[in-house]
Amino acid sequence: MGIYFGTYRRNLDAKRRLLLPSRLLTVKEGDSLYVLRGFDGCLAVYDEEGFQKKVTELLSRDTLNPAARDYVRISASSVEALVVDGHGRIGLPAELLSRRNIGFDVTIIGALDHFEIWDTSAYENYLLNRGPQFEELAERSRNHE
Repeated sequence: MGIYFGTYRRNLDAKRRLLLPSRLLTVKEGDSLYVLRGFDGCLAVYDEEGFQKKVTELLSRDTLNPAARDYVRISASSVEALVVDGHGRIGLPAELLSRRNIGFDVTIIGALDHFEIWDTSAYENYLLNRGPQFEELAERSRNHE
């Protein structure tokens, strides 16, 4: 499983292909990456091993709980397997981009076990709102509040 970090700005080409930064390209031509609905308006992208862990996490949810059932259903129905081409690009489905309001100007961020694809404007707004709360977020997440 890759460890993904850093921030990268990219533009999708006319065919909605995304050139992956070499640091994030942990797979070779013909391998698959899995993209699904992420949180806060982004797309989450996993390599094979990371995706298998995500599937295990989803399968561990209590499907008798309506919220868990909805989360699993929405997550699983959004998954697309994407093949990396010989130039290190992935083609992003128009419908998935549209549902997350992601245009052609994107920001890719590493999120350790996966990377995320954001519309650049949305990511800048996210940082504007959440960035100043960095220390507070660290403390709250440590205490599980």
